[in-house]
Amino acid sequence: MYDLAIIGAGVIGMSIARHLKDSGLSIALIDRDIEGKHASYKAGGMLGAQNEFKEDSPLFRLALTSRAKFNALSTDLLFETGIDIQYQQNGLIKLATQTEDVPSLKQQYAFLHSHDEDVQDLSDTDLALLTNHLVKSTEAMMFVPHDHQINANHYTKALHASLENAPNIDRFSHTNVTAIHRVGEGYDIEAERNGRRTLTKAHKVIEATGAWAGNVSEQPDIQEAVSGVKGEVLLVENEDLDLKQTLFMTNGCYIVPKPPHRFLIGATSYFDDYSVGVSEQGKTWLLEEAIKRVPELAGSKELKYWSGIRPWTKEEQPIMDEVQEGLWIITGHYRNGILLSPVIGELMAEWVATGHRPQALEPFQFELRREKHEVHH
Repeated sequence: MYDLAIIGAGVIGMSIARHLKDSGLSIALIDRDIEGKHASYKAGGMLGAQNEFKEDSPLFRLALTSRAKFNALSTDLLFETGIDIQYQQNGLIKLATQTEDVPSLKQQYAFLHSHDEDVQDLSDTDLALLTNHLVKSTEAMMFVPHDHQINANHYTKALHASLENAPNIDRFSHTNVTAIHRVGEGYDIEAERNGRRTLTKAHKVIEATGAWAGNVSEQPDIQEAVSGVKGEVLLVENEDLDLKQTLFMTNGCYIVPKPPHRFLIGATSYFDDYSVGVSEQGKTWLLEEAIKRVPELAGSKELKYWSGIRPWTKEEQPIMDEVQEGLWIITGHYRNGILLSPVIGELMAEWVATGHRPQALEPFQFELRREKHEVHH
């Protein structure tokens, strides 16, 4: 019997495992595919700890704490695995794409600037100087210099590689968990692998299955509280375009520069859509919106496109809770799974090892949402 089973090997599941690899606990890391091949692998890699927030909150504080870990983490992972997660410190420019978005952006700027004087309100001239005249201005813009980015693909591979020689972690890929049952002092985890049924026993279980949270542990309230939001992304190449900063538009379109000479353009948002693949409509919207803002992208070579499913909850508040003794559900990080993964890995490892909920995770109890009647339909 394992001490702990982690179901779901995206960046959050792998980060928890990584923080427990020297704990002496025996761990089963189980994924229905290959580790990190879903939303994690397909993300833009933006570390938008400020971009995503308009007011102070426990999640904002957690995001800032987690963002601050990436500099050291990138060095550690390079040393451990030889994989460069391409931590780039060029900041992010946020632009209001419609007149009705201007008051909200100005309010967000006032909030962020009150916490960080480096956040700048941008004039047309400021934008031109910052971006070598490559970006078309809008009615309201700001520069968030500490919202950096990483390569999400490299990050998932590095986390995966960092677990390879951990003697206490057994990894089970292509293993589709179908049910979790409380049996005696622990849990029976039923799954299918290569057409055969398997049974894994563990004292404790963490379910980190993203948009599919609550399904295998038969938690209908959790299932109802979490929706999958499909996002489509396009990767293009343009050797003549020297844009360094991430651009994030208020209509949801973003452009993330990726070395060498590549640009990740995302992301559409289709709620309650769990389908795979990219629509022509989605591709067209992404390209049109990106070219509107950066006309030179028009000559780019399309390299590839893909989609991922992000776990969304009402008010975009994650659920990180022990829903019954020894069973945790970690979900609802929406666009911030990559950003939050280091701090969640650390805090969940502490919770499992000590048996005490870390204070920073107090606000993310499922019961608190129930009290606010937040379960949505």
